[in-house]
Amino acid sequence: MKREKLIEYRGKRSQADIAITYGVTQQAWNCWELGTKTPRPYLMKKLEVDSGIPMEELFADVFNN
Repeated sequence: MKREKLIEYRGKRSQADIAITYGVTQQAWNCWELGTKTPRPYLMKKLEVDSGIPMEELFADVFNN
């Protein structure tokens, strides 16, 4: 299940560019967008703060199990 809100937040930036911002690899970011992996809680919080989107929306699949 793709995480549409996370993809929207990335916008036109490449996965590689935004991954650098968060200190992860492009592959890790790709897995987050695809929903196959989830970032650590501190990165989820940073994404929430930076994007202005609640982490419960960015990672709805994790919070709505």
